[in-house]
Amino acid sequence: MSTPDPHRFQQLETTLRAFACRRTDVFLLPAYAAGFALLHWIARPWGGEGFFSLWYPAAGLRFAVLWRWGPRLTPWLMAVELAVDALTGLVDLAGPDAWHDALGVMRPALTCGLVLTVLQRLAVRRGAPNLLPPMIFGLAAVGAPILNALLVQPIQLILPRTQPTFGQGIDLVIALSSLVVGDLLGILVLAPVLLFLDEVIQRKVGLTLPRLKPLALLEGGGALAVSTLVAWFLWRAGMGVQPAPGLLAGAWIGLRFGRRGAWLAIFVQVVMLLPYSAQAVTYTQRLGLHLGLASTVVVTWLAGSYCDAQIWAQASLDRRNRMLFQAERLKTLRAMSVAVIHEISQPLSTLAIEARHLNESCGDAPAEIAASAALVDRKARELSDMVRRLRRFGGRDVDEPSPVQVALLVQTARQIVAPELRAMGAWLGTDPVAEDIFVQAQEVELTQALVNLLRNAMAAHAQVAQAETDMRLDVHVEGGEVCLEIVNAATASGAGGDGSGRGGMGVGLAIARTIVEAHGGRLSRRDAPGQVRFLLFLPIVGASA
Repeated sequence: MSTPDPHRFQQLETTLRAFACRRTDVFLLPAYAAGFALLHWIARPWGGEGFFSLWYPAAGLRFAVLWRWGPRLTPWLMAVELAVDALTGLVDLAGPDAWHDALGVMRPALTCGLVLTVLQRLAVRRGAPNLLPPMIFGLAAVGAPILNALLVQPIQLILPRTQPTFGQGIDLVIALSSLVVGDLLGILVLAPVLLFLDEVIQRKVGLTLPRLKPLALLEGGGALAVSTLVAWFLWRAGMGVQPAPGLLAGAWIGLRFGRRGAWLAIFVQVVMLLPYSAQAVTYTQRLGLHLGLASTVVVTWLAGSYCDAQIWAQASLDRRNRMLFQAERLKTLRAMSVAVIHEISQPLSTLAIEARHLNESCGDAPAEIAASAALVDRKARELSDMVRRLRRFGGRDVDEPSPVQVALLVQTARQIVAPELRAMGAWLGTDPVAEDIFVQAQEVELTQALVNLLRNAMAAHAQVAQAETDMRLDVHVEGGEVCLEIVNAATASGAGGDGSGRGGMGVGLAIARTIVEAHGGRLSRRDAPGQVRFLLFLPIVGASA
């Protein structure tokens, strides 16, 4: 019976996971259509003349889907929302303003996808504190509704309606403010719950309630109770529903307990206010209530995001400190090992010499004694060589420049990048290098510089479709310098000579240039049509060392 191949089981597991993901994508859009229609209907009690709803949970569903599956689904969500509104009779695709109405329906999903795309790319390229993972969610949740409202008037100017857009009892400012408030409340109230449930379904987190300490529960609940009581007294005094007490309580809870505590505070305040605002009140009163609620929700969520970002940054700092501590310990161990190696290297060398002499003297001895002498000689020689290598690795020779054979340098660099070359199906051609070319260098650093250049060439080479184009590493002498030339084919975008990072050039090139210049050499780039050429010049120290 043959032994099962673990790689086949791994491939089968990967295939099943991919199939499950495809099934999820297949059922995602119908489920989104059903959820969007349901949430669209739920939001009707908070509607008014000139706007749809001041609490629009469908925006939270849209945001959660784009956050979870990426902005690539934006066109599909636009089409689904347009189909749902057309089937429910909210949009007349056969009317005189069909194009305007259709664009108005698709605009929220488009703006949400654009905001998420921009913020995600900024978070990848920049390390600003306001773009840490917890903060970017809050920024996107605020930015998407604002951009959606800002595009209303440009679309109206480009594609005007033949019928009035807003009712006579409401103006443009109130309508746009209502649009922002409704989407903002829908996103920050519903999207976190949906994303948490998705993580539970994906088994990334367990469906367990967080352990709340009695003092923490008393502190958060007390803050909410006091804020509610103060707001009630202000309301009874004829000042209306004031958002300041709830805003201060939400900010305190968010800063103290993070996003989970912030969402609980938001949920409590939303549950208390929404039933009241759904009653028979004027649209200006409802808008005022929801504007105050939106301010509270935004401040609470951003405060919780800031708290989580600080916790994440502190954990990262602690991890870096632990790594530095380990590095210091390794440095101390290295110094101790160098001292021990220095103490035993001389006795071991003497022992190896004596063992070799003993082995040579046992030529006429019995076979058993000769075999034992040969074994002692071999073991002593191996141990002496090992200690010598350890001394070279841990001693001062590693940190100080020494004569390095260029042929050995090229061979080491090729061995390092060989697995990567095989993985990409490329080949690095080299001619035999003369063994009498030496440079004064720190071997590890100069090898790293050459490896960085080769990897830049490999990155540019990967963009070329022709498999027959190979990379080359040639060595030749020019006067008193040795030139290491790396040549690879490149696409049109990678053949430019500006060194901006296109075609596989990046941080590795800057590091290589710094190392080469520190060794008294220079690094230049001389491109030819369809080729990228790096030239590394180093001074030759002599033909022997």
